[in-house]
Amino acid sequence: MNEIFYEAIKDTSTKVFAEVQKAYSGRLHFHRAFELAYILDGQAQYEIEEEKFVADTDHIVFSHCYYRHRSFDNIPHKKIVIAIPENMSYDIATLFKSTTLPALLPDKKLNKTLLPYFEALLKSDECTPEILIKGYINLIFGTLASHYANVSIAPTNKNISVIVNILDYIDKHATESITLDSISQRFGYNKSYFSRIFNEYVGVSLCNYINFVRFNHFEANLKKNKDKSITEQIFEAGFQSVSTFYRVKELKKRG
Repeated sequence: MNEIFYEAIKDTSTKVFAEVQKAYSGRLHFHRAFELAYILDGQAQYEIEEEKFVADTDHIVFSHCYYRHRSFDNIPHKKIVIAIPENMSYDIATLFKSTTLPALLPDKKLNKTLLPYFEALLKSDECTPEILIKGYINLIFGTLASHYANVSIAPTNKNISVIVNILDYIDKHATESITLDSISQRFGYNKSYFSRIFNEYVGVSLCNYINFVRFNHFEANLKKNKDKSITEQIFEAGFQSVSTFYRVKELKKRG
């Protein structure tokens, strides 16, 4: 059984992931979303790539996109976890194209000045203007990048690199017809092996993942194409039927 998995929930959404976690322990995982954790109380033990450390109260923990990471629940703690989806992370990706922040950001005095922005993202909802959310994100990352010395980006695990290439391909071609046969052949795998590896790393079926990406395309284009009908935009996003679209919509509601 693979010990590293792709946490799709943070990448199959166009909204910022923000929640308070208490002594959360998870499997080693990765995602394309940039992730920050602000330790509110206690200490949190982390593993990010090959680095293991304990973060104290008012420390910030940063995980670059695709970095393997996890936290442990063996030490009582409370933290705010923020994950920035790809549609909101262009500026961050540009900022950290060749270098990145350290995993542990320990300047408590500076970090405390950013806590209100973490709390604002935590309280944001459907009614919060996207420009305001992006403003909070850019303030946080801009401040961190100007204060902490950048470090080299860690080399990507070979197996993760393959999964990343597959996910990138799906993102770029989701509005087209993608089948298990066509994508497994493209990447040079037997389709049964491809299906097993995809499910093992990504945690959802190929079909469901493609439809989640299509739903994101639909949501992203909905506001831009007000002159087109909902049905027309559903098919333009790549869905084969309206019923499939609403089934995926219901799945996303359930998280």
